[in-house]
Amino acid sequence: MEGRKDWPQKLRSWRSTLPAGAKVLWMHCASLGEFEQGRPVLELVREKYPDFQIVLSFYSPSGYEQQADYPHADYVAYLPADSPRNAQQWLEILSPTIVVFVKYEFWVYHLKALFAANIPVFLVAGSFRPGQLFFKWYGNYFLGLLQGFQHLFVQNQTDKDLLVGQGISDVTVAGDPRVDRVLSIAQQDIDFPLVAAFKGQERLFIGGSTWPAGEQILLRQQTYWGEGWKLLLAPHDISEAHLKSIEAQLKVPFCRYSQLKDSANLASCRVMILDTIGMLSRVYHYGELAYIGGGFGKSIHNTLEPAAHGLPILFGPNHHKFQEALTLKSQGGAFEIADFQDFERYFNDFQDETVLAKAQQAVGDYLVTNQGAARRIVEALPFG
Repeated sequence: MEGRKDWPQKLRSWRSTLPAGAKVLWMHCASLGEFEQGRPVLELVREKYPDFQIVLSFYSPSGYEQQADYPHADYVAYLPADSPRNAQQWLEILSPTIVVFVKYEFWVYHLKALFAANIPVFLVAGSFRPGQLFFKWYGNYFLGLLQGFQHLFVQNQTDKDLLVGQGISDVTVAGDPRVDRVLSIAQQDIDFPLVAAFKGQERLFIGGSTWPAGEQILLRQQTYWGEGWKLLLAPHDISEAHLKSIEAQLKVPFCRYSQLKDSANLASCRVMILDTIGMLSRVYHYGELAYIGGGFGKSIHNTLEPAAHGLPILFGPNHHKFQEALTLKSQGGAFEIADFQDFERYFNDFQDETVLAKAQQAVGDYLVTNQGAARRIVEALPFG
């Protein structure tokens, strides 16, 4: 609410600085995760069509506050609340040329205003499930919103089949643009000497964005981290209280990344606690296998980041809203665990190099299939 204050004046002030006839691309994302899907598209637009002004809007503070200074956008704002008056006023002031909504964003009055003005609207990284409102017996009104999009770029064939079955034919399977994003991160120069020294010549299992339920599974049988494998644990909560609760469970030599001054004694350390923010997506570079947290709670965290480095992935049962997790699982690159016994079975299987290599190949195949989504989308948008 605070961020939306005086939005008409702020938007009008910015828009008044543009020359007459300026072309504007407006992209709307719910939050940070959706932004990561839209980001490769925006950056490719900036590269290929520098004459376009880029406006980026968010619903969530977690997206806006982290990306308010995003350098590839000319204007970043909260989207006004979805009312007929707000939608009409936003549209009249902004006067966009092309509009892109990301994944799940369907704002009724904003969309109706855009459709009425005949402004081309596109959905990117679309993901659909039979249980969604559009496909209920009472969902025809909302299904009509999908029919108003000029084109929908979806993540896989299942999404397309579901839409085509409802009479929506302007659909292209483009893949998930986040794959382009995580691959670009994975291809950067990565140099964390302390992590490399900790790994040494052994294999590294990485627990990424872990929560207590997953941590208990990873730490139940600590002999796994005694020879041949080491564990790097990156908890979602890095408060001192939680870090101490992890340390209290450890019966093998451990270290905290933030407390290391040099690589001395790292050879004897069996568990490293990564108590920092911003490193994890690149630290996966050092791993052979990963567990992603959140699947015993509300939802899993980012599975594409370890996948970008070729790591097979384990996660808890709450992952069914994430298409990339389902696809990786169906193709043999990711595995669901419900308890310690599942973890133990898979971990023991992965001691066989052939089994591990097969899972790594499945992850690689997924990346090859899905990379290039941003290029496919931008090439299809009407920038001419």
